[in-house]
Amino acid sequence: MVHCKIHNVGFYTPEPRAIYCMSLQRETNKLAISRSDASIEIWNLNDCPFIERTIPANLENFSIEGLCWFGDRLFSVGIHGLLVEYNLQELAIKNKWMVTGESAMCLDICFCKSLVAVGTEQGYINLFSINEDGVNFEKFMDKQEGRIVCINFSKDGEFLATGSLNAIRIWNINTGHAIHRMQLGRIESKKDTVVWCIHFLSDFTIFSGDSRGILTLWDAKLGAQIENYQSHKADITALCLSEEEDSVYCAGVDPLITNYQKVKVGQSYKWVKSIQRKIHEHDVRALVFHKNKLYSAGMDSYLACSYNPPKTLIKYAPVMQVPCVQLASKARLILLRYSNYVEIWSLADTETTKENYKGLVQLTSKPKKLVAIQRLKLNWSGEDEGEGIFCSSISSDGQWILVSTYSGFRLYELEIKKEKPKLTKVDELDDCDKPCVQACFNDKSKQLIVVLRTGTIVVYDLGDGTPFISQTIINTNVFEDTVSLLTVSTCGKYLVVGDTKSNIAIWTQTKDGYTLWNKIPRYPAPPTTLAVNSATACLVVAYSDSKIIEYDIKNREFTSRSRNFNQNLPSNWKTRSNPIRNITFDPRKTNVILLSDDSNLTVISSEKESETEASPSKSKRSTMNGVGSAKVDFKTVQKYKHLVYFNHLNNDELVAVEVNPLTILKKLPPAFAQKTFGTK
Repeated sequence: MVHCKIHNVGFYTPEPRAIYCMSLQRETNKLAISRSDASIEIWNLNDCPFIERTIPANLENFSIEGLCWFGDRLFSVGIHGLLVEYNLQELAIKNKWMVTGESAMCLDICFCKSLVAVGTEQGYINLFSINEDGVNFEKFMDKQEGRIVCINFSKDGEFLATGSLNAIRIWNINTGHAIHRMQLGRIESKKDTVVWCIHFLSDFTIFSGDSRGILTLWDAKLGAQIENYQSHKADITALCLSEEEDSVYCAGVDPLITNYQKVKVGQSYKWVKSIQRKIHEHDVRALVFHKNKLYSAGMDSYLACSYNPPKTLIKYAPVMQVPCVQLASKARLILLRYSNYVEIWSLADTETTKENYKGLVQLTSKPKKLVAIQRLKLNWSGEDEGEGIFCSSISSDGQWILVSTYSGFRLYELEIKKEKPKLTKVDELDDCDKPCVQACFNDKSKQLIVVLRTGTIVVYDLGDGTPFISQTIINTNVFEDTVSLLTVSTCGKYLVVGDTKSNIAIWTQTKDGYTLWNKIPRYPAPPTTLAVNSATACLVVAYSDSKIIEYDIKNREFTSRSRNFNQNLPSNWKTRSNPIRNITFDPRKTNVILLSDDSNLTVISSEKESETEASPSKSKRSTMNGVGSAKVDFKTVQKYKHLVYFNHLNNDELVAVEVNPLTILKKLPPAFAQKTFGTK
């Protein structure tokens, strides 16, 4: 690879959004995560964990206090007093039902009886039955004093355990009455003990964690305490059990994660303290144990995965789903997407250097924030608040900017005169009241391409100044799920669209518009990113299990280099912990592919093709036929931390956008601290 100047962008500083709830769908290995802004991320855990889809923050659903799966359906409750079901394909609220008892604080679902139990602020337990159309209200349990903080069904669905202030209750579902009330002690006489988390075991025992930092084991048949453990110095807010129910993990305001193992002693079993790990520095709000791996999250906004043996810890940064950064290479502008607004920055200019120069390059101008775009809407309090963003895009010349929210998508025209930006909203745009989940610009044809939530592809012509719909592609036979990837080649000829179920289709541009050219063979793992090399007419796709394929679009076949990828992979390639986020190409060397993930930059080159680089026509021909890529070389550079974007600006300039972990740490609230002897 020849020398390049790299713009290291460090002014992308997304707010750390704390993780409040987590819920696991064990059959499909999908982990639902709710954040402090009420957005929901669906993580795919089958191979390398990555964000498969995101439901942006909705001002109508501004709070998520509980999250639960029922098969492939996702439900949540919040302080707005609503039970909400989501449409995961269209990334929207499917239905909502009012709950009696003001704010809904917690929920649990019994799969065997198709029941939803919701605990509320006023002490009501609402029971709903789940059907194909939604849910139906069944009945109330007896009203209790004080709010219900946590709730959990027994394995057979006959009983229900709830935690509240100073007490735990066991309920009979059929009668609606509490059969046991177990009272907890207090540290101070006037300070209530709050039961933050509770879990029913198959042997009809219960684990609970409370504000005293005590983990307690109860006998639900007798309504009596079996054992308690002073496992933490502050509130226990999360606990989880292993699939075999022989191991329990707990954590909370004191972020130390403590493990207890079930050990046989004589003819009985006892729970014995095992290991302790300090993975987080701030409050832990949620724990999930799956396939011998512990997933933990909380106020620091990181999703952590830990397991032993071997002793391993992987932390996934609070970075939004790809693409959250886009480059306008001709205008030297960069678009940075946040949860509810976008920023447009101009990149710095540098001094000219010699071809083989290495080191820092002096800047002749500094990067500058030009505009920030936010779509405001009235929230429940009657105040203006920014709507959550589905997607955003910017054209290569920086003239057009698109931002999509729940209210629809808006197109803006950006004009910069004498370093002063002028932003104009385009009003006359058909179907702009429908949100789009993906969007991109075809700069060669002056087109805007958007994918609506229903999967329909709409093409707008921007050439005459007044945008209008030039083509609508209804792809019901092509895609099966949400479209997650969309790109247009720099030559403007190829349109590539992919969904979360690994369906990837290619359209070519003709005089009559885009025509479906081919659908590449489906791979079992979902794709994480893709890109088209216009110089060779090849599509490169990276999948969640770290597989890389190169597809020859013109010949409709995989290249020989693609077939040799697996034979030349580094030894640690298949054990990668972070998915590939970006793919780019060197415009001066057609045999080079650059891949980037959270911390690594990988350069893939083919040796035989580099030998024929002196003959461009021959090189291109050998690449297309897959002749010159018999040997593939992988080189990895570990230079960055939380690298969210990496791409070419022009022939000799690259842009790397990095989120500094220190900027995340600075924005976090104070962590739990306790005085120790001899210190102040």
